[in-house]
Amino acid sequence: MKKVTSLQIERLFQFTDQHFVDYYDVQLELVDHLANAIEEQWQENPDKDFETALQEEFKKFGVFGFLEVVEARQAAMQKRYHQLMWKEAKEFLKLPKVVILATAFLVSFTLITQITYGVYILIGILLCLVILFSLRFYKNNKEIKRLRKQSKQKPYLLETLLNHTGQFGAFLNLPIQLLVLITKEVEINIWIGIIYGLLLTGVTLVFYITLFLLPRKRDEILQEAYPELKMQTL
Repeated sequence: MKKVTSLQIERLFQFTDQHFVDYYDVQLELVDHLANAIEEQWQENPDKDFETALQEEFKKFGVFGFLEVVEARQAAMQKRYHQLMWKEAKEFLKLPKVVILATAFLVSFTLITQITYGVYILIGILLCLVILFSLRFYKNNKEIKRLRKQSKQKPYLLETLLNHTGQFGAFLNLPIQLLVLITKEVEINIWIGIIYGLLLTGVTLVFYITLFLLPRKRDEILQEAYPELKMQTL
């Protein structure tokens, strides 16, 4: 039976690259599918040209080409990423880490409801956290660029999600805006203190997980998701 050669495999990678597949694991999936489909065509017609067989198989993906495959894979990996976030968050609902969350909530609640100008103090604390998170994001991006220079292949999809935690950066100023709103338009009471305390604690936890905890476990997470990476390190 006629088989796809190594040079033709390279052509399939090039073909997926030309059709805007930006993730190595998605490329692997598509290359494997295309190679098997071309070999099936050769079973019926061994003389069929490789490029002809490739174009015929590509047409089966429809008008949008590989877009639907990429989107499906993105949805699956985003779900996995959110599961990783939730797993880390659940650890903070257990002793002893839950004490950290409770302390953060009580500090926020007390500053909002009990202390004169406490809201302004809290805004200052949040501004310090914004600076800290921004520095961490910059450091993570610098490390990503260094790793990309060392590797010639495209990144894995889950790797991209772990690295581009800056997508949450747009929400960093949300807690500060809400606190500014308190100082101008909201009558402070116990319920406002509880709501804002929970919100601020939750937002801070999300950023800590995405910018510190998950990037720290990057290699472990990727090796679990992509067993071939684990084999490469042995």
